[in-house]
Amino acid sequence: MKKIVSLWMRRKKGNFDNRALWVHIMQGIFLGAFAAGVFMANLMGREAVSNAGILNDYFVEKFQYTEINGENLFFYILGERIPLLLFLCFLAFTSLGVIAGILVLGWQGFSIGFMLSAAIAKYGIKGILLALGGLFPQYLFYAPVYVLCCWMTVYIRQRLLRDRQEQERDKRYTYVAGLLITAGLFVVFITGIFLESYINPVILKKILNFF
Repeated sequence: MKKIVSLWMRRKKGNFDNRALWVHIMQGIFLGAFAAGVFMANLMGREAVSNAGILNDYFVEKFQYTEINGENLFFYILGERIPLLLFLCFLAFTSLGVIAGILVLGWQGFSIGFMLSAAIAKYGIKGILLALGGLFPQYLFYAPVYVLCCWMTVYIRQRLLRDRQEQERDKRYTYVAGLLITAGLFVVFITGIFLESYINPVILKKILNFF
């Protein structure tokens, strides 16, 4: 009995250590991509990046005086963001899920680093407020979804590799657990889209009053 318990504990510890390793890998990928975004923005120079995204003068001027239709914006953002999440969740059940998740995390880190550096180059310290305002509050929901999607991929891979030696019933449990996690991720993600559509424009308009 002691031997069985010991084997079970070692396997649990191994799974925990493996997942902890992947957490460190994901953190490293995000921070490395963030640093690459900062470096790229500085390499391109102030003039080249001054019209990127929300830093575009025409966009800023129009945005300040345009009435935002939250419903139209919601469905537009839904159509833009949901396909990527669907693709990621589908790949989470395949051997390509980890690679796809890391690429998405890397792109998010690069984009944030680039925009933050570009905003500072154009507006100075005030640029930090503008860049962060463009991400708030929706990225409080988007970021955990992307991270948890990567974690889910690692979890499913570990479970399926282990389940090869166990009953088919355990594989079904793994797929059901993955689908439930996916459903939860979609609820959180759509909440972020709702906030980006109805709350973020209000925040951005208030921030732009300082520019």
